[in-house]
Amino acid sequence: MRVVNIDDVALGSPLGQALFNERGDILAQAGVTLDATLVRQLKIRGYTAVFVEDKQSEGIEIVDPLSPETRGRATKATRDTIVVAEQTAQTLGRDFVQRASALPVSNDIKRQIIESVPVDAVFASSSSIVDEVLDAPTVLGLNSIKAQDSFAFGHAIEVASVAVALGRKLGLKKAELRRLGRGALLHDIGQSFTGDTADGKTGPPSPADIEQVKRHTRLGYDFLQKVPDFDPLSNHIAYQHHEWTNGKGYPRGLIGSNSITHDQPALPGQMLLIAQISAVADVYDALCSDRPFRARLPRELAMSLMRRMSSVQLSNDLMTMFFDIVPIYPTGYPVRIVGGALDKWQGVVAKLGTRDINRPIVRLFEKPDGLEVEPIEIDLSRDTAARLMTAPPKRRPTAGGS
Repeated sequence: MRVVNIDDVALGSPLGQALFNERGDILAQAGVTLDATLVRQLKIRGYTAVFVEDKQSEGIEIVDPLSPETRGRATKATRDTIVVAEQTAQTLGRDFVQRASALPVSNDIKRQIIESVPVDAVFASSSSIVDEVLDAPTVLGLNSIKAQDSFAFGHAIEVASVAVALGRKLGLKKAELRRLGRGALLHDIGQSFTGDTADGKTGPPSPADIEQVKRHTRLGYDFLQKVPDFDPLSNHIAYQHHEWTNGKGYPRGLIGSNSITHDQPALPGQMLLIAQISAVADVYDALCSDRPFRARLPRELAMSLMRRMSSVQLSNDLMTMFFDIVPIYPTGYPVRIVGGALDKWQGVVAKLGTRDINRPIVRLFEKPDGLEVEPIEIDLSRDTAARLMTAPPKRRPTAGGS
């Protein structure tokens, strides 16, 4: 299996992993044939890439830590909670929501939230995420494929699963992982009140957009605090996930810690450990995902930016652990060779290195002139002259997604 740009899909290829709609229902089952009609429908929904099973990737395993059932249930639970938040925003009115920095103290609003939030489904979904991540391989693979029309749900699930994996690396106990998973799953619930300011825009957010979206942290926290069954510490992930280690984040300018222990308490003015973990997962998935205003970054650039954030925006210790479990180029990722005897050949990561996950075995099947050949494999742990970069797509998307 490998990931392929949607415009590079060879019609007739089997879909490698199931795709879900915003309700958590399966949109396209794994194994279905990618014909022209299905590819066109996926483009309309905003998919820019898919996993495929083909000759070039035969035998390459991409391990998703989450089962399709858990992804489906978590998507539905997240969506249903977002719907409640959106209904709450409608009840409060457009004028209030546009200027509010906190939700009002209102018994009527609290009752509406308590009666409508699918608490059991949220807990069941986050518990399944924890259980399945604990049973999955230690090293993470590719980010999930997300459509633009359901990005919020896919992002929530990805942040939760990556955060739990990082928490496992840190040595958190299962109860703390469940607290982390639930909080990370709903970390962006406040955007239901501020709106997605990127919606329909192809340029970068304006300063006004940025100031508007900053309010989502407090609004999300206030919303979650109105649900008695939700742990206040988990709720603080929504409040704190945009704080920076150096104290220059928002909304309160809390500081994080660059030296982390799994039983580390938070003192006044400091970020919670579970919030610092979620911040790493949030940045990672945001950089590696497509948005209306920018394409997903090549993984080498995303990882380079995260290294620069270490000790400034993100905890140094957590970043060290993160790079232990997240390879720059996971299995199934399209790469190009730079340097060495096979300079400019292209292919896909076939297997991570055993000593160094960033010196993998690469399967090559495209020569520099674009001619496809029978696949050959090289082991970068032995070929020190070669390095990798993200392979560019063969074709650029045309206007209208046609």
